[in-house]
Amino acid sequence: MVVMLAVFLLLASMFSIAQTITASLQGRVLDKSGAVLPRATISASNTDTGFSRSATSGDNGDYKISSLPVGNYKITVSAPTFQPQTSTLTLALGDAVSLDFTLVPGQVEQQVTVSSEAPLVEPTRTSTDSVIAQAQIQNLPVNGRQFIDFALLAPGVTIGDTTSGSTDVIIEPVTKLSFAGQNIHYNFIAIDGADNISTASGVQKTTPSTDAVREFRVINNTYSVEAGRAVGGIVNIITKSGTNDVHGSVYEYFRNNAMDAKSELAAPGLNKLQQNQFGFTLGGPIRKDKTFYFGNYEGQRRNENPFYNSIILANLAQINQFKTNFGLSTEQLNVNRKSDYDNFLLKLDHSLTDREYLFVRYFFNDGRLTNVSPLNDGFDLPSGFKDNNLRDQSLVASLSSTLTSNLVNEARFQYGHRTFDFPTVTTQPHLEVLNTFTAGVNRGNPDFYQEGRVEIVDNVTWQRGKHTFSFGGDFSHVNTLESFPLFYPFEADFGCLFTAQCPFSLQAGPRR
Repeated sequence: MVVMLAVFLLLASMFSIAQTITASLQGRVLDKSGAVLPRATISASNTDTGFSRSATSGDNGDYKISSLPVGNYKITVSAPTFQPQTSTLTLALGDAVSLDFTLVPGQVEQQVTVSSEAPLVEPTRTSTDSVIAQAQIQNLPVNGRQFIDFALLAPGVTIGDTTSGSTDVIIEPVTKLSFAGQNIHYNFIAIDGADNISTASGVQKTTPSTDAVREFRVINNTYSVEAGRAVGGIVNIITKSGTNDVHGSVYEYFRNNAMDAKSELAAPGLNKLQQNQFGFTLGGPIRKDKTFYFGNYEGQRRNENPFYNSIILANLAQINQFKTNFGLSTEQLNVNRKSDYDNFLLKLDHSLTDREYLFVRYFFNDGRLTNVSPLNDGFDLPSGFKDNNLRDQSLVASLSSTLTSNLVNEARFQYGHRTFDFPTVTTQPHLEVLNTFTAGVNRGNPDFYQEGRVEIVDNVTWQRGKHTFSFGGDFSHVNTLESFPLFYPFEADFGCLFTAQCPFSLQAGPRR
């Protein structure tokens, strides 16, 4: 207890609260005449896992149960000489639901069950946000099955301009989100409460499969201090857990150019597309009402032709003649762009006691991309393409402890590691016709970067009468290693198509 108090005081001094991954329930217990009922017992029991937590109403009849894992709940309220009353509800990520009860006198053997289709009230919420629930994730179509794309369903969320405010030098194979037109690097993405932002690029790292995600909350603005360090928007994601019932799935999704309409951007004869996405999920109990597992594997094999703009297609012979005059290899547009990955997630949930709940989650992703455009697709030629081998790993553990009936602590730990290898396909010099197209090694992109992160989070919630006090902190230690080639061996910028009369500027790189 002394150690916990020391942690509490230390983290309270940091004036920051990290992402919440639970929900809360509050309300008031009254009798039939409208008088408050103190010392009534309110129990919340998860109908899928058997997890339960209880609270006692205060002298004013108010109660609050904090840090409830999301899910389906049965709420039971009881008091001496009154009939018990039950209600069922579903708590989503970040919910702060208000639910009042009115008990009637009667024998304990009798019980009143309340069911209502009325929407739950959250009077304490000040943020503008949307919950993308499991039904939407499972049933709505999304190209590429990147579940983060569902964030675009929230008001004011769009695909961001990748060069808005600064130039992206690290090409992440993820959807870049913009909230109300703000810079894509201002957002904060969390998975199971743990930071999932790449330090080098400022956007999210790779995320678990659609089939491994339970739900997520998109917060647009007016967020509380619990939202952490975001300036733009927030996406808070939680992964699935096992339940008392065994559930699983096997899936395969297939696309190719024979079944898809030809893209208007595809050049004649360059519309190849072959994509397979496949995987399985399995979840269930290790020990009923106590310990649960959930696992997911997903793989992708995608092979396609890149896009090229009309200037490249109309002047390819002239471009290749210019390069031949200087002893450079010519451009061959019929190259294969591959985007393959394998990832898996394993999660264990365990009730240590009726007051302590623990989960541990491991995620691994290995991506292998070839002939990636380091700029905007269609702007550069194959000699400027790069290969991209990336690997993301993260281990997250979270412990929720009910210290007293009005004091709850959430502690969380993350170890994350990323390797992002981005070697060039060729070593030809960078040639650019301004605002038209480029060839050769692109300037500014890194050849390699590596990132390691250790994150420690602690949140404390204290209920005092009608008031709720929250304290917490988030400590992260990040190590990065990056390699930038800059200009190699030189860069030539032309004001028009390559000719002897065309003016150009030349920048030499460091000698190797």
